[in-house]
Amino acid sequence: MRTQQPIPTVQFYGEQDERVTPDLLHCEPLITRSREHQFTIRPHRHDGLSQIFFLKQGEGSANLDGDPTTVKAPCVIVISEMCVHDFIWSSDVSGTVISVANPLLDRVAEVLNSEHQVLRSTLIMTVRREQEQLETILDLLQQEYSQPARTGRAQMLGSLMKLLAIWLERNASQRHFSGNQQDRKGEYLNRFNDLINRDFRQHRKVESYARELGITAPYLNNLCQNLVQRSALQLVHDRLLLEAKRELIYTVMSVSEIAYALGFQDPGYFNRFFKRITGQTPKQFRNSSVKSGGQGLGARG
Repeated sequence: MRTQQPIPTVQFYGEQDERVTPDLLHCEPLITRSREHQFTIRPHRHDGLSQIFFLKQGEGSANLDGDPTTVKAPCVIVISEMCVHDFIWSSDVSGTVISVANPLLDRVAEVLNSEHQVLRSTLIMTVRREQEQLETILDLLQQEYSQPARTGRAQMLGSLMKLLAIWLERNASQRHFSGNQQDRKGEYLNRFNDLINRDFRQHRKVESYARELGITAPYLNNLCQNLVQRSALQLVHDRLLLEAKRELIYTVMSVSEIAYALGFQDPGYFNRFFKRITGQTPKQFRNSSVKSGGQGLGARG
């Protein structure tokens, strides 16, 4: 049953007050917060940070933006900023959780001359090789994080995050394209996605995004088709649709309230937009999600 609450946006799960800290990352054993909450982490999302879970032992069930899945060790789970997620972990779960603030992610991307698609995405990757190397990096991160008075701690944590980012890029199934031309196309696509995430409620035209990127609208559309087999407009609509589904699954806002919150001036147009893409009205989608076990706040427990 849904509760009368919005999707909680938190820094650290289970804490009411926002924690003010000079650190740009937080590192803790996976068991710590899982055991504290009886291995059930309810739906929530994080503003201004991404998370990296290394599941060394055990398994769990998860919902990532309403998509149910099962995760088994050994694996890495990357949760991007504002992705709604929840977990039910097995009691033998072990591993590491790292929360990384956007300023540190930006520094990592700048040094490595990459937008870091892996760290900016939500994905699950099975650890098939180089697990020992991954565990070494995470152990060093945990050791350094636990010694706040140590000289050069911030610099060391930043360097270790760069190592972790490189490991993820090397081992993720999503590989960067080779060759200078393809690299530029990939960079444009990543920047376009960043702009969509920032402005999707404004319903900007593709031409407006292209001008900000310094390219033409036809070029932007062609590279989207070539790289992800979607038009530029479809990517914009995909982001609007994702947020609409989040609100329909995880909140009790009315369809009209959701429409206005997403920048639609007419709820009727929002209904037509949603049905054209999904084949269902927003109300039908919400009802079918509840019947199929979609997790609203408070649905577990």
